[in-house]
Amino acid sequence: MKTIGIIGGIAWPSTAAYYRTINELTSKRMGGNGVHCAKLVIVQTDLDEVESLEHTGQWDKVGELLGSLASRLQAAGADFFLVACNTVHIVAPQIAAHTTIPMLHIVDATAQKVIEGGHRTVGLLGSRYTMEGTYFSGRLASKYGLDVLVPDGQQQEEIHTALFNQLARGIFLDETRSLFKGVIASLVERGAQVIILGCTEFGLLVREQDSSVPIVDTALAHADAAVQLAIGNATKP
Repeated sequence: MKTIGIIGGIAWPSTAAYYRTINELTSKRMGGNGVHCAKLVIVQTDLDEVESLEHTGQWDKVGELLGSLASRLQAAGADFFLVACNTVHIVAPQIAAHTTIPMLHIVDATAQKVIEGGHRTVGLLGSRYTMEGTYFSGRLASKYGLDVLVPDGQQQEEIHTALFNQLARGIFLDETRSLFKGVIASLVERGAQVIILGCTEFGLLVREQDSSVPIVDTALAHADAAVQLAIGNATKP
């Protein structure tokens, strides 16, 4: 079994979800007496520091900060690593450049789930940086040939605000779930065949029954890909 490295803390609720999911999947797939655990190391950063850099456009410093954490994971014995956050994959090449171990990219893990489901048009929810930028939608389009729809400007603002004012703090409200359901419905009406929860906290709020089309939770897809790689059932990233 390979050792998984996780850069967490962006934000802490998703880090906890990754830890639990990876261990549950490992136990299930390894079988035996049911007490198998994943071999992993976690290094956590401070979301406030990262968000301050993002807000002021200092993405190079985000890359340097998270890259230094990636090198710590390698020193701690990780065979490969992942970052438990979609948004900071904007600087994924810079993060990966700090190590000689592979980085498991969250968009690749997500795209695989979409393709396995036979879908071509996706509705993408995420932080403002994810919905407005190209690191996610551009990779889905250029590498996997997928068509990507995103919410309109007002919906993007409402989702981004809910993320940082509530979800990143571990606050999950019914009215916020209703907001997401409405945005999802509008994407489906525009032609989305599947909804991508492109923020690792969104799956802690949105449920399968909140959408009339399938949902791909990037955190679950990422964790699943990590377990497959760790126990030898996937190709290296």
